[in-house]
Amino acid sequence: MIEGLWRARALGRLPHALLFEGPAGIGKYHSALWFAQGLFCERSAQPDWSEPCGECGGCKRCTAGSHPDLFVLDPLAEELESIPVARIAARDDGGDSASDFFSLRPMEGGMRIAIMREFDRANVQAQNALLKTLEEPGDSALIVLESARPDLLLATVRSRCVVVRFEALEHGDARAVLGAAGAGGSDAEHLVDWAEGSPGKAMALEKEGAVAVRQQIAAVLSGEVDPLVASQQVLELPGEFGGKTSAAQVRTRTRAALQLLIAVLRDGLHHAAGVDRGGLAHGDLVASAPHEEQSWRYAMEQVVALSGEVELNLTPLGILDRAFLALPRPSR
Repeated sequence: MIEGLWRARALGRLPHALLFEGPAGIGKYHSALWFAQGLFCERSAQPDWSEPCGECGGCKRCTAGSHPDLFVLDPLAEELESIPVARIAARDDGGDSASDFFSLRPMEGGMRIAIMREFDRANVQAQNALLKTLEEPGDSALIVLESARPDLLLATVRSRCVVVRFEALEHGDARAVLGAAGAGGSDAEHLVDWAEGSPGKAMALEKEGAVAVRQQIAAVLSGEVDPLVASQQVLELPGEFGGKTSAAQVRTRTRAALQLLIAVLRDGLHHAAGVDRGGLAHGDLVASAPHEEQSWRYAMEQVVALSGEVELNLTPLGILDRAFLALPRPSR
């Protein structure tokens, strides 16, 4: 896939804007960085060139994050819950924005490349600010947007990009990636199943303590633990969560718990509708909690609605309380 884009550049057919889309955590962002490194590699003009050499000045500057013609907007590294317009539109304060970056001529290699990770985090104003560059990119500009939720991008943004679709890895390959990264441990197989073949998502689940959170969900579904006790426990479990402030970290923790709840409830709905437990990531859990389809559906509707309330700065414990209270439980 990336090799094909490099060939398109060599033939002068590379689009000025690309959208790398696909499931979260499967390497789209790192593929974009690898793609840019290949374009800046000083050996790319050689006939036998096939991929970045990793040794030339251009490759080393890309790896170090210091290439003057590469603009990277990574909201995860910058701990941004949303991408503000100030990171896209031209600024008067000397700040770092995509528009200011593209206003300058290339310093090396003849191209200016911007890579924007999880661009679905960009607010409407930020997305609209990017439109001018997408409409009038200039001969030397290349924009690569990365997203696991392209439906959150404005239609005007999507229509100006050529989509490059990435698919989830086979589970064996995903487990191999986890092993190479020293992640997962004895839970690797379960984490990969829950992450639907995404090694990046599996690693995130491990850091977020998803195994322990899932145990709390299972305890509520079986009636062993009171929902309000479980919601409090979830906020106290060990885990690593992004955010510049403690409040932001709690919001990130709450989002992660709700997403795991939604995944379990989705499998509960499928199992109640007749899908065999073997084909479900959380099949073991939902099969041992044989509730009616109506109960699973009600819980799903409630938790999906609550996931939208995290951004409203409502109390995280209150949100989780209501989410766990919505779960189907055995009749007393």
